Amino acid sequence: MLVRFFAGSIHRQIALLAVMPVALFAILGIISEHLTIKEPESVSQARSVAMRIELVVDMIRSAETADQEATILGAVTRTGLQVEEVSATELQRAEQPTEMGDFRSEIKNNLSRPDVNVKLSAGTVAGHLQQVLVVGIDQDRALAFAPPSALPDSPITDREISDFLATMAMFVPVILLSLYGSRMIASPLQRFSQAARDLDPDKGSERPFEETGPPEIRTLAKSLNDMRSRVRGMIEARTRMLRAISHDLRTPLTRLRLRAERSNEPSLRNALLADIDALTLMVEETLVYLRKDTSKEIHLRVDLPSLINTACNDFADMGYSVIYRGPDRFAYPCRPHALKRAIANLIDNGTKFARHVNVELHVKPDGAISIGVSDDGPGIPPEFHTDVLEPFYKLDSARNDRGGFGLGLSIVNDIVGSHFGTLRLENVTPTGFIAEINLPSADSIETIRQAEAASVAP
Repeated sequence: MLVRFFAGSIHRQIALLAVMPVALFAILGIISEHLTIKEPESVSQARSVAMRIELVVDMIRSAETADQEATILGAVTRTGLQVEEVSATELQRAEQPTEMGDFRSEIKNNLSRPDVNVKLSAGTVAGHLQQVLVVGIDQDRALAFAPPSALPDSPITDREISDFLATMAMFVPVILLSLYGSRMIASPLQRFSQAARDLDPDKGSERPFEETGPPEIRTLAKSLNDMRSRVRGMIEARTRMLRAISHDLRTPLTRLRLRAERSNEPSLRNALLADIDALTLMVEETLVYLRKDTSKEIHLRVDLPSLINTACNDFADMGYSVIYRGPDRFAYPCRPHALKRAIANLIDNGTKFARHVNVELHVKPDGAISIGVSDDGPGIPPEFHTDVLEPFYKLDSARNDRGGFGLGLSIVNDIVGSHFGTLRLENVTPTGFIAEINLPSADSIETIRQAEAASVAP
């Protein structure tokens, strides 16, 4: 039955859980109306003893002989209520002061007969009983009763039980609604969130979202699975398109290059080759950006100065003025090919717009690093520092129309983000530009990874 309930519509479940408290309160009200609230045991016992005293007084008054009175008193004594006949003068003595909770006072309060004169006494003058109630019979005689000890009251009364049930009737629905919200709404949404964070369109289950639970949750899971399938289809289509571009564009460009090189006009040949080189570079940059395969490279602990020096030497070998400044050795976990590509892109931008490029590595005390690539070029206006990080964005300024397709800084920003770092762009006075890559320490990276793993753990 519970399985059918949890598999039902969320609307019906909420309606049922909303009606349950009302029904529970109604049932409790009906029970309370028909429930006889018992008195404490001591009160009930005091009323019983008072009735017995009144009965004994009536019987003694009705007795015709002394033998009958003695028989009555003997029978009463055998029932546990000690009694003896005393003089009526006992009623004229001062009443004994009583303490709170004296059982005799409770008995006296329950003697409702107006013709019964009662006094509490520590003991009679001629009798043998102590702590008694003296009850008058006539003008000359009285009876001294020594009642039994009061029974202890029950620790839990019916009133307390009723109050407890009323309290539970208020809290149980709240608990049920909380468990319901956690079980039926929050838990599936949390699973969806974890699956979405861990989702890789290129691999993993075809339908990672569990299509179980209420109809609304199943519909949402099915929609997410269908969306994932469509995204996967679009990625596969993009991959096929990239392969087609790689083949269909590179082959004509190669033929154009061969034909241009056979041209007998040097000026025309040089112009054609320059245009072909520009087209080739645009195609390569576009393919690199669209592939976005840097996140698939695993992290390795590499010697960062050696990696930076390799990138600098590649440009120095082509005749550019590129200098590295920084420590000779420093091990750092990164995606080496991706990080080298980011540094090379920044150096390439500098060589296009400046005569000298400096690459500096700074290791901070906490293990974090910064890689600054500075040049003496014209720089980028500050209002465009955010725009140049967007793909295919090109400035109409001094740093434009010098090759490229507006993807260099966008690729760098993506690579830096995949390393949990930030990219800062800043102009240098009087002229110049610096692009600074800031990356966290190895310990910080490990902490971030553990936090991400914990967030997606079931």
